[in-house]
Amino acid sequence: MKKAFLLLSTTMLLIYSCEKNDGKQINVENRKPDTLAVDKDSTNQIRLAENVDYCYMNVLAKDSMFLSYQITNGNVTGKLKYKNFEKDSNSGEISGKVFGDTLKVNYKFASEGSTSEREIYFLQDSGVLLEGIGKYAQSNSSKSVYESPKVINFTKGQRLTPADCKMIETKLK
Repeated sequence: MKKAFLLLSTTMLLIYSCEKNDGKQINVENRKPDTLAVDKDSTNQIRLAENVDYCYMNVLAKDSMFLSYQITNGNVTGKLKYKNFEKDSNSGEISGKVFGDTLKVNYKFASEGSTSEREIYFLQDSGVLLEGIGKYAQSNSSKSVYESPKVINFTKGQRLTPADCKMIETKLK
């Protein structure tokens, strides 16, 4: 009787713990590198609430990335930090705008004693921000811009998930 109860309990637990798949989930992990899954029933528009802190992070092994931003009068401002284990880390300020589902910012940062600036795009997809990776144009200026923004790959960059802003603030210091 005891074994039957344990077997029945285990079976019920397994049944209830399985996640229901209603066919509306978008799997961004297994998509082709040059494509982006889009759910036509929901919008991936970046929220445009004014004067609200938005915080995201990614941790991969011993490397981390922290992002905090606000939108004021349609302009994005905030902080970004790449904390790398065996490579140079960098941190700085971001400024830019939101274009639909894409956050387009300029990242002004300090690394190895010098200040640089580069363009970064983040794509909103299913509640996460995907960092765009693309070839930067050759330039004599200190600002790096994408050579061809239309071919930016959002599957190879970092995947930032929403995070607690109080914790992110401590990491950005």
